[in-house]
Amino acid sequence: MEFPKFLNSSLKLNIILIISFSISVNSFILFPSVNNAFYVLFHLTFIYLIFYHYHYYLYVVALVYGILFDILLLNYIGAHLITFLSLLIFFVLLKKYLIKLSYYQIIFIYFITLIVLLLFEQFLANIIYNYKFNVFLILNFFLISLIIFIPTIFLFNKLDK
Repeated sequence: MEFPKFLNSSLKLNIILIISFSISVNSFILFPSVNNAFYVLFHLTFIYLIFYHYHYYLYVVALVYGILFDILLLNYIGAHLITFLSLLIFFVLLKKYLIKLSYYQIIFIYFITLIVLLLFEQFLANIIYNYKFNVFLILNFFLISLIIFIPTIFLFNKLDK
């Protein structure tokens, strides 16, 4: 069995999830934008998995990563866990409508979902834990999202082929 055939696209995307999670929760004090870029990449990968590779194992993935993000970044369980599981349920309910959309409409919804997901996490952290809403961090996430969005779409499409 050849090595590239062994790695299907879902497994490759899960490897990207593990790597981006690991880098995003480590603290590169000299380069905090690296952490933020991999944090955004994690969310992009997770949303892509939900859109194109939905399977029931994603509930376990959302549960594990949600708890780990919450513990490692916020020291409490809740904001990421609620957001990831809500995103999964939301897209399961809307799946029959999303299938009918064109490629460009899906890309637009994909980007909007990323931004709303990042905002919703900040909002929940503010409500649940009284975590200060950081406008600079949101702008940083938005700028990083604009920069890495199109290259990651091309990367994910290459991985699927």
